[in-house]
Amino acid sequence: MILTVLLSLPGWAAQDANEGLYEMAAPPNSAFIRVINVTDEQVALAMDDWRQSLSPGQAGDYLYRPGGAAQLQVNGKQFAFDFAKRSVQTLVFDGTSLVPHQDTYFSSRLKALLVMYNLSTQPATLQTSNGAVNVIGPLPAGSSDERQINGVKVSLKVVLDSGVELPLEEVVLQRGRVYTVLVTQGSGGSQARLEETHVATATP
Repeated sequence: MILTVLLSLPGWAAQDANEGLYEMAAPPNSAFIRVINVTDEQVALAMDDWRQSLSPGQAGDYLYRPGGAAQLQVNGKQFAFDFAKRSVQTLVFDGTSLVPHQDTYFSSRLKALLVMYNLSTQPATLQTSNGAVNVIGPLPAGSSDERQINGVKVSLKVVLDSGVELPLEEVVLQRGRVYTVLVTQGSGGSQARLEETHVATATP
């Protein structure tokens, strides 16, 4: 499964049409890593000087570091990885393991990127709120897909294979930014939300 990077320009970064979003957020040749917590518990993440606390179902900001061997700690558990320069990784924490997914760069200034992660237990489709257009999917459980879209105000919903509909908040998609639809499975059933995701701006 190939997942696509989700980030937006940090507010402190100057816009430059000749620079990609990654280059503006971090030193050249950095590796970018984030964790999605699909458990029902709060998790504490540590990597180098970075610290993050992730709620159930939350996707953390992308963190960055030099390429090479790295140790991540999640709730005290140690995980070893080797990140290539200019690579982007999403690590899904299921309570016992960190499942790595290779992401890709997105640096267009002409479109917005909308990415759907289906981390639920059944196929899911992203549609316009009136059901007239399938925007992404249907996606099998555990997979993802993306679509580049013009800047637009849009109202969307996730429709599960069971027929359950999960409405999303209306959003204005802005060019050059990336948005994620995250579908997760919790103790209370399937949940979905749409959010803009960022590269962390500074270490603690």
